[in-house]
Amino acid sequence: MAHLPDRFDLWVRKARGVASPARQVDLILGALVAAREWYFLNAGTKEQPRIEPAQPAEAAHPAERFAVVFSDAERIKDFAEKYGMLGGAGAASELPAIVTPTPSALDWCVESNLGLLINPDVGETVLVPPGAVASFAAEWRARGGRQAAGFWIPSMTSEEEDFWQEHGV
Repeated sequence: MAHLPDRFDLWVRKARGVASPARQVDLILGALVAAREWYFLNAGTKEQPRIEPAQPAEAAHPAERFAVVFSDAERIKDFAEKYGMLGGAGAASELPAIVTPTPSALDWCVESNLGLLINPDVGETVLVPPGAVASFAAEWRARGGRQAAGFWIPSMTSEEEDFWQEHGV
């Protein structure tokens, strides 16, 4: 099913308008790490979409490996529907997906020396080489990672600040 562009797709389009390939990758990965979690495709088959223990699908390109990741649950659902990977009525519990918090997913990709194949066949498809993922992760961690995300409003009361902290902002 066709979607209106989501925030990630808009960032990808913006990144493609930038002249520097390194800056394009930074913008795309920045948009991806802004998400709370990543959706990896479970490496099943059409006949058995969910394998246990779950194993993220990989794609190969000459001498490099890429994890197949989606920017949101709707994208992986569209992919699964397109390739007949949904079991039953297509409930979210039946999606061939592995949902992982962003920091853990990024660390796993770096440790496994994997690049990213983001949103294949749905939305704006992007291929990020393993070296770019590793260098982005190192810089992201050096800047504070998830802890450095967000904003600060200088005139907030302590109650307002507590409210925003409770809600993850």
